[in-house]
Amino acid sequence: VRIGVIDSSMIKVYNIGNFARVEYDIDTLKNDKILITITAKDALTILPILSFSGNREDWQLGMGFSDHNFLGRNIHLKIDGTIGTRDKNFRLIFNIPRQLMYKNMSVGGGALYGNSRDYIIEDGEKIAGIGYLRKELFFSISNPWHEDFKYRFSPNIGWKLFQHKTDSSLINADVPNAGNYTINFLSLSTSESIGFIQHIQHQENGYSVHLGFGVGIGLDINSPSYFSIGGGASYHKLFNRVVQWSTSLNTSYTTSELPSLIHYLGGGQVKGIITGEIYGKAVYHGSTGVYLTYLNRDWFAIEQSIYVNVGNGSMAYTDLFKTRPLASIGTGFKAWLPMIPWLAVSVYFTYSKNKSNWFQLQF
Repeated sequence: VRIGVIDSSMIKVYNIGNFARVEYDIDTLKNDKILITITAKDALTILPILSFSGNREDWQLGMGFSDHNFLGRNIHLKIDGTIGTRDKNFRLIFNIPRQLMYKNMSVGGGALYGNSRDYIIEDGEKIAGIGYLRKELFFSISNPWHEDFKYRFSPNIGWKLFQHKTDSSLINADVPNAGNYTINFLSLSTSESIGFIQHIQHQENGYSVHLGFGVGIGLDINSPSYFSIGGGASYHKLFNRVVQWSTSLNTSYTTSELPSLIHYLGGGQVKGIITGEIYGKAVYHGSTGVYLTYLNRDWFAIEQSIYVNVGNGSMAYTDLFKTRPLASIGTGFKAWLPMIPWLAVSVYFTYSKNKSNWFQLQF
């Protein structure tokens, strides 16, 4: 028994996701025997979903429930619905973990039904919009032959059947409609990642690099086929129990010209902007920041983040870096109960030049 092996094993147990804390003690007994005592404190795995993010101009409210240990088998089941300035939908998702599957693979899937709306915003004005009804059915196989802490080529595979049917009544009447169509696609995708990020409650340490490729196969003459590619990397350095530094960069590109299939970035990627201020067939966004954990107990935790966000979009990837990106700088405060993971609130204060979207709330 080696200390390093025990530490990595405890992280594996914690990463199952059903425990608020995992600890161990070692005692030396007579005759050179060793007693290892492991204490795993249960987290609440059946969780209500009541979430809000955004502000008056760009917000989303979610409701539902999730069970991270469905049937006591570590199966993840989630049923939720969202309403907001962009979406109104109902979704069911399930994931069967690799502990129950062949060759360590995970399988998952689900369905989504609802509607969405997106706007192209320039200089604070909505110059075009697209509203559409959505129907989706999806399935995935993740990380076959995967091993913790040891890289092995194990690409994820997924497929999705979906339909977008435009409805001009979903967007503001004074905004030009960007399209009028009904499209049906079979989307096939694959992705791979290297690296491993350790999670110790909310704190992270490690790196990850990922790359994905997908193709949309049109199922009728009104649905032109397309392909998309995306990738990114993130790095987290946990210096001690208080200080963590994190940085990330992500980019993606699609050949589709359809307004409902191009990319729209918002406050989730670049805090301080409204969804649609960054848009296009090609986009990128990145962030870097310091996370300070002032208090970290089972019953209460407080963290402050100090961050810089940046992002841009264009219709051609070659133009993506020719214009100045949108950038923001800010700070955020998060307070939550680790034993009850869904009970958390975050407040962000952000400055972005010539933008009024300076305040964001999440709970």
